[in-house]
Amino acid sequence: MGTTRPEREEPLARAAYVAAARRFVQAVSALLARGVPIDPGAPGQVRDWTAADVAVLQELYGSLGEMIRARRFWDGLRR
Repeated sequence: MGTTRPEREEPLARAAYVAAARRFVQAVSALLARGVPIDPGAPGQVRDWTAADVAVLQELYGSLGEMIRARRFWDGLRR
């Protein structure tokens, strides 16, 4: 964040974390709604991923990383 007003950094960092957490929850919801096959299926009956499945998984991956970074930054400011 790096504002010139330190008293504003913590609320901004918290807001960034809340936004990142909401993005992550939306990504989890999208994964569940899409029904992306996590179980690979029985041998010889592989459940393939579509391009849309991969996009949902990539959003989940990216949103989790963003949420972790935002939380760690906020935690660091509070210490």
